[in-house]
Amino acid sequence: MYTNINDNYFLENRLSFEEISQNYNQWKDANGYFVYARVKPDMANGENYVIIQYWLFYAFNNGPLNDHQGDWEVIEIILNSSEEPLYASYSQHESGEKTLWGNVEKIDGTHPKVYVAKGSHANYFRAYQGNLGMESDIVGANGKVINWNDPDLKVVLLGEVGIGSQGWLEFAGRWGTLGGGAEELRGRNGPLGPKYSGSKWQSPASWGLGLFTVDGNWFIMNWLVANFLLIFSMIIIILVIWKVYGIVKLHRKEGLRLWANLKTRASIGIILGIVSIVLAIIALFLPWYLTTVNIQSGPFATDGNVDVLVIDGIRGVQVNLLGDGLVQFFGMKIPFLIIILALLILSILDLMGIKSSRQLGRKYIIGGIALLIPVIIIVLFMALLASMIPSFAGGEVPAELMTIANQISSSPITGSYSGSIGEYGIVQLSWGLAIGSYLLLIAAIAKIVGGVIALTSKGISSPLTYLPPPPPPQ
Repeated sequence: MYTNINDNYFLENRLSFEEISQNYNQWKDANGYFVYARVKPDMANGENYVIIQYWLFYAFNNGPLNDHQGDWEVIEIILNSSEEPLYASYSQHESGEKTLWGNVEKIDGTHPKVYVAKGSHANYFRAYQGNLGMESDIVGANGKVINWNDPDLKVVLLGEVGIGSQGWLEFAGRWGTLGGGAEELRGRNGPLGPKYSGSKWQSPASWGLGLFTVDGNWFIMNWLVANFLLIFSMIIIILVIWKVYGIVKLHRKEGLRLWANLKTRASIGIILGIVSIVLAIIALFLPWYLTTVNIQSGPFATDGNVDVLVIDGIRGVQVNLLGDGLVQFFGMKIPFLIIILALLILSILDLMGIKSSRQLGRKYIIGGIALLIPVIIIVLFMALLASMIPSFAGGEVPAELMTIANQISSSPITGSYSGSIGEYGIVQLSWGLAIGSYLLLIAAIAKIVGGVIALTSKGISSPLTYLPPPPPPQ
């Protein structure tokens, strides 16, 4: 039904998302699937193109970072003036990606294949994409498949606005509930229809060509990120098996030397290594980076200081959109927990299978440097924040937000800001490394120092042998 609030029209669905899903499942076989196609000659950068668009409508969007009624997405094929395909451009959230036509997976060699993210409906070129990006999209090749020649698929060719039964293109309101400016910033308002989507409709060549370009290297990076945990786990399992084999072999041939080395000066280094392991375990359960905000008035007013960005070893990166609490953000999904636990397991095995204090010392130093990696990654991420925000936002970013991002990037370890940010009002912001990062730093330093001590100590390194007592005097 139409609803009007201060001349802002929108289509309000009175059903819940669950009820919409039930209704859709009830009627999908009878209704089939619709794709709205559009062909438009266009010009960009002084060149003539022919643009083929495929508009897709969804009843609601329930992505990782936002929920809203209605969702319009678009797939675009860019042809040259001779009608030869050059690029494919896929919409994703507020922006999208483009790639050369030769990089596109195809059905029957001619029709582009599109992988649609669960819930958010972002479009991807590969089934393993979605891990690199803002929304942590869930993408795969095991969902519903709709081919171009599927009898249930209806392709509707869009003409100019107002032709025949396509008058719905003229609807200038939202395709879903409108909750005002605060809900817009939280990503909860329904989207505008195709005609009112800005450059996607008015200047499709400029929109498609202006998207972030991806290529084979980008796809390889996405594949590595998507399969990182599997690859990393296989490497760790091989290392664990190798180290356990070494421990068993040492025990059978020469005997374990940990206890004997604890009776030498190397014990100080060994104990520091054990302290490092304990500190790293504790650090996993504490925040590594915190950004807090205090907004005293307006639609986003907070009750004192509120965490808006939290990074830790268990949940990764989380953000608070000042509405639903903390949710996972930034699909890199680096499994800090798995990495650090693997390092700790290897450290314990190195300790059990110690052959010499020098060998253990070298491994301690390498392990200590490895413990610094999560902190270094966090600091680098925050230092690059200002340069990444425009691509994350997919459009123009308010000057005030860029001012804050630049301040954070210039002082990523710790800092604060107080000032006005548009509809947010007066904002007091503070950020910096949290206790978990400092514990990791202490753990790394303790392990490196312990490694140096063990490396320079004369521990037990030769097989322990039993020496019989001297014979009694004759």
